[in-house]
Amino acid sequence: MFVGVLIPALVWGLIALLVRHHPETMAGYNTMPRKKREKIDLHRIGRLASNGMYAGIPFMLLAPLMPTKGLLLTMLVWIPVGLLVAVVIYVNRCAKKFKKEG
Repeated sequence: MFVGVLIPALVWGLIALLVRHHPETMAGYNTMPRKKREKIDLHRIGRLASNGMYAGIPFMLLAPLMPTKGLLLTMLVWIPVGLLVAVVIYVNRCAKKFKKEG
């Protein structure tokens, strides 16, 4: 059972690594007007998003220890996705923190 969660955790970690090193691949950035793109500190947002994704990996790896399938699904999918949604909401609500200085 543990091997079954290694693959999603590995894929989740690789996507987090991609977002950290290439934050311009995040959704919405390429459709944004050029003037808005210049004002955003994209690397800070990418670091925050990848940290949120990395925080979900331990939950994914602990999922096989859950006694029911409902808890397993919660630990494997919903908690990591919820952490990422929390990061998205934080970035949208606190947009001033992610503007470039100068």
